[in-house]
Amino acid sequence: MGNWELGIGNWEWGMGHWALRIGHWALGIGNWALLIILVSLISPIPNS
Repeated sequence: MGNWELGIGNWEWGMGHWALRIGHWALGIGNWALLIILVSLISPIPNS
């Protein structure tokens, strides 16, 4: 029973780690979007 509970705990930790990685990935996408917006504001593309 102890080993089974430990396995469930490891699985939950694994899911938490996976969620953390997804959050980190989403944060990275947000940083890229923010960077692109800042660059476009600082040096706007001239309308032709």
